[in-house]
Amino acid sequence: MKNLFICLTPLQSLIAQSLIRKTAPTPADLLMICYAETDNAKFRHYYQETAQLCQYAQFIRIPQNTWLREITLPFITKNLSKQYDTIYAASIDNPNVQYPLSHLSFKKLETFDDGTANLYPDSILYQNQKYGKKSKIIRKLQGICYTTEDLRKLSSAHHTLYPTQKNIVSPTIALKLWQNSAFLSDSGSLKTQKILLGQPLFDETADNISLFQSLLQCTQADAYFPHPRESYRLLNANYIDTPLIFEDYLLKRIQQEPHTKFHIYHVASTAALNVVGFPHTQIHAIRPPHALFQRESFNYLYDLMAKMNIEIQT
Repeated sequence: MKNLFICLTPLQSLIAQSLIRKTAPTPADLLMICYAETDNAKFRHYYQETAQLCQYAQFIRIPQNTWLREITLPFITKNLSKQYDTIYAASIDNPNVQYPLSHLSFKKLETFDDGTANLYPDSILYQNQKYGKKSKIIRKLQGICYTTEDLRKLSSAHHTLYPTQKNIVSPTIALKLWQNSAFLSDSGSLKTQKILLGQPLFDETADNISLFQSLLQCTQADAYFPHPRESYRLLNANYIDTPLIFEDYLLKRIQQEPHTKFHIYHVASTAALNVVGFPHTQIHAIRPPHALFQRESFNYLYDLMAKMNIEIQT
């Protein structure tokens, strides 16, 4: 019997690739769900790459219109097998994940990381969803019988990049995105590469440019990895132009340059947290002296980073 992997983001797809290899030779099916507003070359790249590891793969594009989204749901399971051994899913709060889980037969459910939302006790993944009368009727008509709480209880294990941190499901299983470390250098003297991760944190473009221009200068970064939502350009920045998400990009750089140690600088990037366990990698968090970074959400994030032994610079 086959396994099914349900993915909603490129990172989830990259994690699915690792799990598919780990569970081989059990055949795998892929259900890749993409919202119309995020349908781009990077998303398609990870779908095609993961699909190559699967016996069957299906790409579902969710329209922007709310009504059309509702009537698209039945098409999600149309060409899938009706029975699976194990279904692997991350975004268990999402109706596009809850629908196939409600309409397919499976022996086991196992969850995996949805970015870092699994680590925030106030995130939607920890909350017990409450539905109004209208929503309850719609969900009943759609045949969705699982809530987030149901799926947390149903999951028999959670695969995570953060095995030492509390997660939505217990037990947790450590997840490695690399296959082995045989390509790494054992030399004690490694050359260094500094990479600054971009992130549009402010509403005003000028504020983002000002912050990251100053960070480029103070970190003396060799390269700048822009966030997908950035619509501005920094001066005198050595931009990294790649179709890969940062986690995948860094893995390939580590393989290609086994004598290099990578220093990753960031402000509040979940991508940086996702690579904290990568070989030959050191994460540096920066907490700028701005009121934004004193908010409760940032307090929790920086406390979490401290627990992960990430250096925090102010």
